[in-house]
Amino acid sequence: MSFVSTIRVIKFAFQNFVRNSWMTVATVSVLVLTLVSLNMLVAMNVLGKVALSAVRSKIDVSVHFRPDVDDNRVQTVKIFLLSLPEVKDVTYLSQADALTQFNQTYHADAGIIEALGEVGQNPFGATLIISAHNLEDYPKIMAALDDPLYADVIEAKDFDDRQAMIARVEAVSKKLELFALAVSAAFGFIALLIVLNTIRVSIFARKEEIAIMRLVGASSGFIRMPFYVEAVLWSVVALAVCAMIVLPAFMFSQPYLSDFFGTDSVDLLGFYAANAALIVGAEFGATLLMSCITTKMATAKYLKV
Repeated sequence: MSFVSTIRVIKFAFQNFVRNSWMTVATVSVLVLTLVSLNMLVAMNVLGKVALSAVRSKIDVSVHFRPDVDDNRVQTVKIFLLSLPEVKDVTYLSQADALTQFNQTYHADAGIIEALGEVGQNPFGATLIISAHNLEDYPKIMAALDDPLYADVIEAKDFDDRQAMIARVEAVSKKLELFALAVSAAFGFIALLIVLNTIRVSIFARKEEIAIMRLVGASSGFIRMPFYVEAVLWSVVALAVCAMIVLPAFMFSQPYLSDFFGTDSVDLLGFYAANAALIVGAEFGATLLMSCITTKMATAKYLKV
């Protein structure tokens, strides 16, 4: 295509973009809804990972010793645990502290407190609270404590309960991600249909103009190009409007999300800044591809002149 033809194509595209303002608004609005839903999917995925990371960081394992085990044996186990590379920290809880913690937890349950009083003595042994560097390190730590040298003085471990909690959090996170993906796919399909119909209406309104262009020898590519340029304009405007909606929303919600998750690691704006090229490129490419495909499908009928 020559330089003059290119200028004409761009001129026709801008004229159509401005003249058919209601079609432009309708198409861009649908594209914006689709892009916003896609960004919500990305945000939900990031927040799901933050929530899971926050839960993982607060997971620990309590090892309860028999009441008749003296503190020297407990301290020996603590020193052994701290020597393991998988262990991040070990907190010692004495028998008296274990009893105090139990009373604080069940102070509202009169039946349990009464039953504890009937025992007549402290039924709890000392406790070691273990924090690992990674959640995957706990099985190895628990296996080390199965050594007969330490297993004989240990009454119970609560690692199984922690594993079940993590499994539930991961399951919920995956379900939320699938739900968000389904919603985005639905918006994308609806957008595809609306954009297709919008372009069809636009082309139908100019079918006589297209027929004349065909009769004077205009190629299919020359006739389609203004519509492709319009698709580029729709995509650019939709991305700009989406950014004006999404970024202020993330900025406004940032402090509330940090308070909700109890961590400063929630940084949606930082995530978008670090991955701006990938996110904008992918969204622009997907929007442009959808617009161009629907343009080609819509113009096919009227180019058979």
